[in-house]
Amino acid sequence: MKKAIYISILLIAAGCATGKAVETTVTGPTQADVDRIQSKFPGTTLVELNEGKKLYENNCNLCHGLKKLSSQSEEGWRKVVPPMVKKANNKNGGILDAVAEEKILKYVITMSGN
Repeated sequence: MKKAIYISILLIAAGCATGKAVETTVTGPTQADVDRIQSKFPGTTLVELNEGKKLYENNCNLCHGLKKLSSQSEEGWRKVVPPMVKKANNKNGGILDAVAEEKILKYVITMSGN
């Protein structure tokens, strides 16, 4: 219990020190998440959602920090992700393709809980 509190305090302090939001949920998608999202994204796999998580964490954090996934509805994420991918590509030389964008979108929509 003390270790979890200590880690949470460190994450919050890191966010404050950098001026960036820090997503404190470190758990990844589960098979239950895959099962739940199948009606919206048929054929989605746990591997694909984990790849989306990694892309989200490794790219979105570069400019503005990780946003709380529940901060947007599905519609909101569909409006936010494409222009952010474009900005990331302009800034970082085109590192995210359409497949990566789709994986990020599936991940954030699935994990947003909306």
